[in-house]
Amino acid sequence: MRDEGKPDSLKRAPTTHEGGALTEFYTATELEQSGYVRHRLTQLFGEPDTTGSEERWPSETVHAVEHDVLAPAARVVFPAFEPDLDTRAGMIAADLRFGWPQMEQMLARVNLREDQARSGRTLSSVAADEGTAAP
Repeated sequence: MRDEGKPDSLKRAPTTHEGGALTEFYTATELEQSGYVRHRLTQLFGEPDTTGSEERWPSETVHAVEHDVLAPAARVVFPAFEPDLDTRAGMIAADLRFGWPQMEQMLARVNLREDQARSGRTLSSVAADEGTAAP
């Protein structure tokens, strides 16, 4: 189930591929709702799978790019240019597409995945326990 109250939650749509392997995808709409800029998705995640009615990317690709590229860069850049707390709170409240709230959300997703990997829990098992979609 998708948690509509959290804009950074992503619902993964499972799709069966050749050989019966189950692959989960993020659609362009889901990634955009998570804070990504639609016209930059191919630049970030590579060529999309266009089998369905909307462009989509495998969840493994999205997670790898967030973990290996975006999060390390954000951990360096964000603190160097971090606005003060009042400015950040105002940007979040106004839902401004300035980048800081989206960067914080992406870092939170990556940190959650890393914590769960260290504890041996899977995203699906945690999401099932909480009754929400896995990030």
